[in-house]
Amino acid sequence: MEKFYVIKRTTGKDERFTVIDAMSLDEADAIFLVRHEEDKDAMKKGEEILIFEADGDLKFDENNRVVLPTKGEMIIHRQLS
Repeated sequence: MEKFYVIKRTTGKDERFTVIDAMSLDEADAIFLVRHEEDKDAMKKGEEILIFEADGDLKFDENNRVVLPTKGEMIIHRQLS
């Protein structure tokens, strides 16, 4: 099992939403969609959910934005309207 961070990105900041244990990024995304369907549906315009494999501790920069990994894949759920 691997750990995957789920980050909620809003206009002003990023925040750790949850951590999911899964075998793959696709499985982590499927788990997120089942467990947090209402949260995804409640997203406001411009908000994003980022899902990526944990590579050590989660770090934030001086603007409260998560420092994204330099390798690996990521899934982004974005509310456009």
